Amino acid sequence: MPRYVMESAPAAVTVISGKRYLYFGGTGYYTLQNHPSLLQAATAALARYGMHPATSRGGFGTTPLYVAVEAAYARFFGAEDAAYIASGYLCNLAGLQALTSAARFGAIFVDRGSHYSMTDLLPALGLPVVPFAYRDPENLRRSLRAHLRAGQRALVVSDGIFPLMGHLAPVPAYLEVAAAYDAVLWLDDSHGVGVLGERGRGTCEHYGLASERLLFGGTLSKAFGAYGGVIPGRKDFVRAVRAGHVMNGATSPTSPAAAAALAGVELLAAHPEWRIQLWNNARMLKSGLRRLGLPVEDSPVPIAAWALESAQRMDGVQRALMARGICIQRARYVGAGPAGVLRVVVFSTHTAEQIGRLLEELQRVL
Repeated sequence: MPRYVMESAPAAVTVISGKRYLYFGGTGYYTLQNHPSLLQAATAALARYGMHPATSRGGFGTTPLYVAVEAAYARFFGAEDAAYIASGYLCNLAGLQALTSAARFGAIFVDRGSHYSMTDLLPALGLPVVPFAYRDPENLRRSLRAHLRAGQRALVVSDGIFPLMGHLAPVPAYLEVAAAYDAVLWLDDSHGVGVLGERGRGTCEHYGLASERLLFGGTLSKAFGAYGGVIPGRKDFVRAVRAGHVMNGATSPTSPAAAAALAGVELLAAHPEWRIQLWNNARMLKSGLRRLGLPVEDSPVPIAAWALESAQRMDGVQRALMARGICIQRARYVGAGPAGVLRVVVFSTHTAEQIGRLLEELQRVL
């Protein structure tokens, strides 16, 4: 039996193994997973379409719901079109297959901190893969110079926000290096979409970047409270995504999931104040953590993580907080190292008092 079992949707207060906890364990930045609008939309779609995939690219037809989802996300991102993908995990595969089918690349250069959904699939693309140092544009430049042969073009891949530590990738610098080598930059922006930028369009908007050599995809399970992934972009690129193996070979999200995805993006578009509250909560949390001497970045990213002197010490801190009714994450994940980290995620729905209580209790147990 798992040690902790979530018995309610993620929210500022969440039921875990029969007990209510002040919850900083992650997943739903706006706690939309049980928002009435999403639940009502999913219920109505279930009644109308049943537990059927929202579309069947390799079979017969699609549903009006699937068409509406793609149109809504294209509007949200200000893109010509958008593809609704079977899962967030498959977004990178779908996007990179589309890129490599449309252009000849000599090699792929990948930030070492990139998510498993990136690094797991790269060998399947049949190109040499060259890792470069975490968030290091100069190491990327040296790697391109050393490994790219004359006449070859590079594909550079990275996360927009690295999910474990909440670090922002130096995307402007990556793009500058990519431009010098006529390379294309692909971002897994799963933790940026819906969170960063004036309109919530993600890491690229946060940095004020727009370039034909810069493309991205992301999950709907974090900010949007739904399921699946999305790739916005130009019509020709999205057409190539739809023609690829992922959209033709993987079962699409079910109709209730698609309806929730539509309701989620409509809610976020209608409530920009939620995003501002999330940024404010992130800065409140991080400034408090820094006052405790913990090395976390000052950014609107709602993720903070840190390591202590040993795995045993971190296990003890997490257990002590759980005993006080506060849940934070004890994470062993890509970029964590063998001992792992302690990780905290704040939501837009956390109050200042709840964040203050976390910081007070953390100070007592550190």
